[in-house]
Amino acid sequence: MNKISVIIPVYNTEKFLPQCLGSVVNQTYKNLEIIIIDDGSPDNSAKIYNAYAQSDNRIRVIKQRNSGISAARNAGLDVATGDWVHFIDSDDYIDTDYYEKMIRSIGDMQPDILAGGVVSQNAPLYNVDYKTRCVLTSMTEKFVVTNALNNCTVWRYLFRREFLNKNKFKFAVGRIFEDMLFTPDAIRLANCIMTVPGVKYHYVFNEGSLLNKRYTPNHRAQYNYAQQHLLQFINKYNLLSVVERCERKETTVYKLIAFRLFKKVFFYDTNECKYYLFGVRILKTYKN
Repeated sequence: MNKISVIIPVYNTEKFLPQCLGSVVNQTYKNLEIIIIDDGSPDNSAKIYNAYAQSDNRIRVIKQRNSGISAARNAGLDVATGDWVHFIDSDDYIDTDYYEKMIRSIGDMQPDILAGGVVSQNAPLYNVDYKTRCVLTSMTEKFVVTNALNNCTVWRYLFRREFLNKNKFKFAVGRIFEDMLFTPDAIRLANCIMTVPGVKYHYVFNEGSLLNKRYTPNHRAQYNYAQQHLLQFINKYNLLSVVERCERKETTVYKLIAFRLFKKVFFYDTNECKYYLFGVRILKTYKN
């Protein structure tokens, strides 16, 4: 029976953590190890996850000095023992039958990655809905169907742990927008990706998260680095035609930028408005 390692970095999410952990411990699929990495969280998150850990022996808690989400995810990978790995952000949650449907879909196949749907709870930004079970093997269909060059979020997928270990996948410590450095290469190297209909990861827009706080010159530099990395990836593997085929799906990214841009306009934050306009310009270079 497939075992799933659920890796949950925790930092300043006491408001959201009960819903996140509740959705995991109450899964209809029970063969889980739940790895909580406390990334030096200064709030009351510890009281919440300790209460869950006392009543559920599948939960393992790792504490570390604040080092960022990449280091936290890597710490989880280092101790994971499951057949599959799923990364969950601690302000999000999943349907209670999420893992059961994911594992049931495998059948006789041996995919390296399982791709599920996403529902954005605050705004229609990250929505993904697979209507059918598809087995993706070619470079083009893997990137077109998953739209992973435009929506790089790692929590959309379950990864076979053997696949991650074989290819020595780790998150870039010290980087934000770290999914943009991780996910495209995982999609590229996967021998087989399977889409799973009827499963939903619920993304919750958290105003207090790192990416939604006031942007500094460092944030802009990090974003520029990630976008340039992605552009180089696209050029290196001749994926420009794939990006063009994803034109319809790119609107999701523009919705995200527009939503945040209008929010910054409302609060008269001109520096951040310039930042998001810069993001639109970078995205347009895909076609140039």
